[in-house]
Amino acid sequence: MDIKNLTKAELERWCVDKGAQPFRARQALKWLYQRGAQTFAEMSDLPSATRTLLGQEFSIERLTCVHLALAADGTRKYLFALADNRQIESVLIPAEDRLTLCISSQVGCAMGCRFCATAQVRPVRDLTAAEILSQVWEVQRTLAPGERLTNLVFMGMGEPLANYEQLVKALTIATAEWGLNLSPRRVTVSTVGLVPQMRRLLEETNVNLTVSLTATTDGLRDELMPVNKRYPLAQLLHACRTLPLAPRKRLTFAYVMLKGANDSD
Repeated sequence: MDIKNLTKAELERWCVDKGAQPFRARQALKWLYQRGAQTFAEMSDLPSATRTLLGQEFSIERLTCVHLALAADGTRKYLFALADNRQIESVLIPAEDRLTLCISSQVGCAMGCRFCATAQVRPVRDLTAAEILSQVWEVQRTLAPGERLTNLVFMGMGEPLANYEQLVKALTIATAEWGLNLSPRRVTVSTVGLVPQMRRLLEETNVNLTVSLTATTDGLRDELMPVNKRYPLAQLLHACRTLPLAPRKRLTFAYVMLKGANDSD
C-alpha cells in the first residue's frame, strides 16, 4: 500500500501493532509531506528497525509526468500517468499573491456536463487518497526556489463529492499540521451540486465549497448539466441557503459563460 493512503491515526495504530512508538507516525508523515522524502531510508530520525518495517509493508508511489504544457502567463498543466497507466491532469495557476494548484479526483467523470472536456472521457474509476495527494506532492517537487503552493482547488477531472470518502481523507491529510499543512481556508472543493454530500462536507471539514451553476433555469441547466434532473435548481439553492457555513465563510458559485446559450441578461 502507498503510505499516502494512511492518516496519522491509521499509521499510529500500525506502529502500535508493530511494537513501535506511536509518535513515529507523525515523524514519518512529516518527512513524507514536508521534506519530500522519496524513501523510508531518508527518514533519519526514525529507528532503523522502524524504517525497515515501513519499507516492508508500504511504498511511496510516484506519478509519472507524461507531458508538461506551459502558457505565456506562467500556468503549467501536468499530464500524469497513474500506476495502471490511466491519465489525469493537474494545473498550476500563478497570481500576484498566490500559487494555486487545481487537482483531479477521478479518472474521467460521470456527470456529463455538456461544456466540460472531461465529460468526453468515459468514467473509469475514483482516485485513491494517495493518488489525489500525489498530484500535490509531485508538483511541489517542480517548484522553483522561492515558489510556494498557497491554494488547492478540487476543480480538475471528476466530481470530487462523488468520490467522497477518498476526498475527505485527502483533505484531512492536506490540511493537517503533520501533512501538507495547508490552511483549510485556502482549500476549495467544487461540485456540480450533489446536495447530500455538500452538507456532509461542510459538517465534516473546514474547507471552502464552490457550486457550479452555469444556468438560471431548469430547462437550460438540464441540458447543460444533467445532474440538475436529480437536484433541480430550487432544491439546490435551498440547500445552499441552509448549508452549515461557519461565521464569515461564504459559498461561491461558478458560472461558465457560453456564447448564445447562457450569457443573456
